[in-house]
Amino acid sequence: MYILALNCGSSSIKGKLFALPATPSAPLAAVATLAVSNIGAKGDNVTLRLKWDNGPDERQTGPDGGAVEHRELFPWILDHIARSGAVKKDDIKYITHRIVHGGTNTKGLVVTADHREALGEMDALSEFAPLHNHHAVLGVKACLDVLPQHTSLLLFDTLFHQTIPPEVYTYALPPPDGKLPIPLRKYGFHGLSYASIVRSLASYLGKPTDTLNIVVAHLGSGASSACIRGGKSIDTSMGLTPLEGLVGGTRTGTIDPTAIFHHTKDYWTDAGLPGIKVSKAEALLNKKSGLTALAGTPNFATITTRANDPTSAEHARAKLAYDVFVDRLMGFVSQYLAKLLATLPIAEIDGLVFSGGIGENAAGLRADVLQRLGWLGTAVDAAKNDVRSDDVVREITVPGSKLRGWVILTDEEGYCAQAAREQLAL
Repeated sequence: MYILALNCGSSSIKGKLFALPATPSAPLAAVATLAVSNIGAKGDNVTLRLKWDNGPDERQTGPDGGAVEHRELFPWILDHIARSGAVKKDDIKYITHRIVHGGTNTKGLVVTADHREALGEMDALSEFAPLHNHHAVLGVKACLDVLPQHTSLLLFDTLFHQTIPPEVYTYALPPPDGKLPIPLRKYGFHGLSYASIVRSLASYLGKPTDTLNIVVAHLGSGASSACIRGGKSIDTSMGLTPLEGLVGGTRTGTIDPTAIFHHTKDYWTDAGLPGIKVSKAEALLNKKSGLTALAGTPNFATITTRANDPTSAEHARAKLAYDVFVDRLMGFVSQYLAKLLATLPIAEIDGLVFSGGIGENAAGLRADVLQRLGWLGTAVDAAKNDVRSDDVVREITVPGSKLRGWVILTDEEGYCAQAAREQLAL
């Protein structure tokens, strides 16, 4: 039997296929990874890359990205997995789905073809994560249609942050005018990634997860930071939605909430996005802002190259975008380190972790951040920081650095598969 762990983004689908061992104590083994790109990209064909363990990359080209939706692609993906002959579709008995917003849920929700009640709750939460939850719900429905005998487990990015205390998650708002699906408060996101990081670093250091004290910078097109004490989240930069906090590839991050009232005419009217109802204000704040607005591109490598090249025509814009990104990041990282230092000696803080596409690849950014923390006794090891590595965990500070710096490759799919094994007693 197999567990398929799926991660649906607004324009992509990632996944891993795990063989479920006969012995409960035996570890899960990933037998294949998949990545689907260009969903929604008009003029570009959808592409599926499938990599079997110890096998070659398989590449399949699909329809025009602008003419297809997520739910239409799951039969195609599953057919391609089965076409290899290594796995039969009916052998996939369990599928996990990363869902961005889970509201106040404290554990994953089980869904089967005969019991789909949880999907209505998830779709109701789409107004708080309109660019993510809706697509993920469509993916769950499509998988149930293609494989009606399997069991799906919905796992939420918000689960890890349920330990945030009330004084941190509470917003200073009066009661709302009407009934809402969930309370208006901070929920936090990227939780499956943070949980994976905690597990990986604790294992690497050979210590229980409930003794781990770290600050994490999860940096990618969606960027956030988290303060983790005793292996549990006590604060995080994202809030009611993924918009709050750090600047992202297309997100503003935290700004004065009245700015949009002055910026966008008729900000409350519908943005006209297909399949979902989103106001012009929310669409602009989420999809047209951030690094894209500042530098003309969300590609951080391109921004860094231009920022370091005074002869580039885009140098000034790129330099400003880079500086804004670092400034906002330092604000949260410094705040979270101060939270840990308020109750712990620095010797009990296990370090600052960089993860996500930018965190894993932007050596210059990591060096700039760690150098700004020199007042804490942090010292970067340039050779370790500059090298690229496939190691899941690697240290990038010198021996004796009072605050250690780490790069950790997150594995949301692996964490989800293990969570399914535990919750479903597989």
